[in-house]
Amino acid sequence: MSRDTRPKRDRHALNDDGMVLCNPRDREAAHRAEMEGIATENRAEVTCRTCRDLLHQQDRDRRDRGAG
Repeated sequence: MSRDTRPKRDRHALNDDGMVLCNPRDREAAHRAEMEGIATENRAEVTCRTCRDLLHQQDRDRRDRGAG
């Protein structure tokens, strides 16, 4: 159990590999985020600023590739 007592934590997005989007190389961070309930696959629930920016960048890249 985590000793973190913060009442509100950022919700992080998961990538296709199940890793935290803002820290994709850290398996420990992904596991911790899932166990503590701060990881989500629902884009509307993401509150981490870095994850949200990366999600928007992915959307733009997909949109740009589809238009060309």
